Amino acid sequence: MKQFFLVIKFELETMMRKKSYLLSIVLIALAAFVLLSMPRFFNDKKENQDGKNNQVTESKDKDMLIYDNQGILSGLEFVEQSFPDYNIALEDDLSVLKNKVEDGSVDAGIELQEPLKFVYHVKNSSLNDRTAVYFQEVLQQQYQVNALKELNYDALKVNEIYHSSANYETNVLGTDGVNNYFYTYILIFVLYMMILLYGNQIAVSVASEKSNRAVEILVTSCSPNAMIFGKVIAGAIAGAVQTILILGSCLIAYHINADVWNHVLDPFLNIPTVVWVTFALFGIFGYLLFSFLFGAIGALCSKVEEVNGATMPIQLLIIAVFFISFITLQNPNDLLSTIVSYVPLTSWMCMFINVALGSVTVIEIIISLVILVLTTFAIGMIGAKLYRRGTLSYGNSMKLTHLFKMMKQKN
Repeated sequence: MKQFFLVIKFELETMMRKKSYLLSIVLIALAAFVLLSMPRFFNDKKENQDGKNNQVTESKDKDMLIYDNQGILSGLEFVEQSFPDYNIALEDDLSVLKNKVEDGSVDAGIELQEPLKFVYHVKNSSLNDRTAVYFQEVLQQQYQVNALKELNYDALKVNEIYHSSANYETNVLGTDGVNNYFYTYILIFVLYMMILLYGNQIAVSVASEKSNRAVEILVTSCSPNAMIFGKVIAGAIAGAVQTILILGSCLIAYHINADVWNHVLDPFLNIPTVVWVTFALFGIFGYLLFSFLFGAIGALCSKVEEVNGATMPIQLLIIAVFFISFITLQNPNDLLSTIVSYVPLTSWMCMFINVALGSVTVIEIIISLVILVLTTFAIGMIGAKLYRRGTLSYGNSMKLTHLFKMMKQKN
């Protein structure tokens, strides 16, 4: 046990003293503060401009001509409301309208042919040009008003009736999946990045010790079990500390600027205690499970350059679990979500989602957690055995059949 704590202490000090470790915390925290504070600077600038120019009306930099020889439009009121940045005028000569559009002196020309039919004249068409769509709505609105007048109906009252909406309230008696969706998505993404990044660092650390022969000295003074468990747990602590500091800095920056953001994230930050506990427990053991695998694979590599290729299957597995979690995120109560909540390789992420968005009992959480803990411990023992066999094995990369033989061998 003494050796185990010595390894943890040494690994933590080594990781936390790295410039890259400290610099990433500072840079990400600074970036979060700057990004979350940007609306404050823009709002201050806008308020100053509004204070100086509150009497200045919006300039109209575009021109539109409308050819309406049948008097379809009762006036230009509807058109001006839909096109506030246009100078709008009527034109009696259609050829003049087309010539002005063609030579670029007018941006848009509208030729009204029937109450519900028009031609849009433009010099150069654009994918983002929505003028015809907006004018179609104007013409429909004008047609409805004229038709209602002929029937002696009040157009304003009819419009009010058709646009009336029913009010409702939602009383959530169980899990509020709508509000929980946002923070659940963020937390599973954080968990995914932690395991992918820090797990690979553990494999690189083990492989580097093996490549420079430092492991030959270490195994003579420290048991392989203490080394692999110490490295993995130290990596978990270092990763958790860095993640907490980064997320904490983001939350502090948001709370400082919450008034600028109109407290839009406040409803999503009220995370229930049971969700936090589930996220912590399943996240920790899921992290340890894959970290043991990364550490064992690192011990089987003779060079650091081999780590990325050797750990690729584990990385692909983590990515697959991440995509499965998205399916669970969309349908937390279906059969697939229930199954993956008990499979150890997926439960570390999917059970947390079911707790946050679905309906899960405490017994179900405990059963899934027990399976995950036992599997993590078993993977840890297998990883320690591979670490013990692989640290002093050099040469070509080991094949899968060789690995199984190594696990079957007795100490």
